[in-house]
Amino acid sequence: MKKENILKQVVLQEYGEKKHSKLTKSQLSLSPELYSEVKSMYKELGGTQEDPPLTFGPWDISTPEFIIELDEENHFNRYRLQTLNSNIYQSIKGFPLEAYKQFCKQYESRCRKFGGYWKSDSSENLFMKSNNNGCLNGAGSSRWKQRAFYDFLRDITGVISGIPVIRLSIYQTFKGKKVQDIIESKDKTMILDLVRTTVDEWM
Repeated sequence: MKKENILKQVVLQEYGEKKHSKLTKSQLSLSPELYSEVKSMYKELGGTQEDPPLTFGPWDISTPEFIIELDEENHFNRYRLQTLNSNIYQSIKGFPLEAYKQFCKQYESRCRKFGGYWKSDSSENLFMKSNNNGCLNGAGSSRWKQRAFYDFLRDITGVISGIPVIRLSIYQTFKGKKVQDIIESKDKTMILDLVRTTVDEWM
């Protein structure tokens, strides 16, 4: 069973489910400052379209009062680090910014460097064409950039909507244990303790 699914099952049983909408251009346009930040980040990451794409995938775990995004191996690299330097993160309560920056530097080697993890038709259309698999010099990986940009958009969505987008990394520790190990243990009591503590920090 995937880690996300184990966590999702426990969280939704406790908090219930509610689908939250994703970011729209009209919402973003209401905040010229944030729209400018999104456009500039897209270009900094090597975006090639006139307008930044806003079509990220579904939320990992969506409850009535908050959203949880579980960040696994492919979410930590130099491009995500670039997005984390945005000023928006200074205003997001609970975001473990320094830890996330450290994970991006420390665990980049665990990001997958092959096939659809490195590039896809979609990412090649939206960002500079990728180098050969695994080569991070120059253009690097369009898919890594796309994932980093969409994570950034998810965080911006939380700022605009007022619904906290809570991030939980598999590399974080809680009461002396790695989050990854806590989830994989399927220990509902421990998982709920982790979630409740994290939610309290963010809300």
